[in-house]
Amino acid sequence: TGINMDGFVGLGVALVVMWAGFGIAKDTLNTLIGEPVSPEVYEKIKKFVEGYDGIEGVHDLIVHNYGPGRTLISLHAEVPADGNILTLHDTIDTIEHELRSKLNCNAVIHMDPVSTNDPETLSLKAEVKAYLDQIDPKLSMHDFRIVKGLTHTNLIFDIVVPYDYPVSDQDVVDSVTKRIQMNHPDFYAVIDVDKAVVQ
Repeated sequence: TGINMDGFVGLGVALVVMWAGFGIAKDTLNTLIGEPVSPEVYEKIKKFVEGYDGIEGVHDLIVHNYGPGRTLISLHAEVPADGNILTLHDTIDTIEHELRSKLNCNAVIHMDPVSTNDPETLSLKAEVKAYLDQIDPKLSMHDFRIVKGLTHTNLIFDIVVPYDYPVSDQDVVDSVTKRIQMNHPDFYAVIDVDKAVVQ
């Protein structure tokens, strides 16, 4: 043809190599930087852990994926505050070993004691949950407990807020706090905000 094709062919090969390199880097970086756990995996692990006696609930579940055979799960398991600590610890150890053998991952589980029998705590917990549902059903809470003092009572709990939530964390906290103090002037809300780890 009288046209030197070497440069054009070389440019085409360079673009293919760059595109392949970009795809490989993207896949590798996503794993190294961290990806949110899928709802399916989240539910599978949650149901697995909650299937054991003495586990009241699961939250703050994070899956750290560092490549094949290098997966680490960390989570908080709610256990009865009045349960036998040795029995509960043995249950946690069993769950960690079962996760390792059945899901091929290492697990670190933190125990959060929660009241399961105190009528006042359960009533207030349901009340606060109703406040969250009124604000937005996407909001949830965990680690609810009461600490009574001489002059006031602290309601301590965490609120889980989605990452893309259009209202600021402080506005959510203020709204819940206002509703609590309207009905319970002597109660102080001590609230931490967690971000949802599931897409």
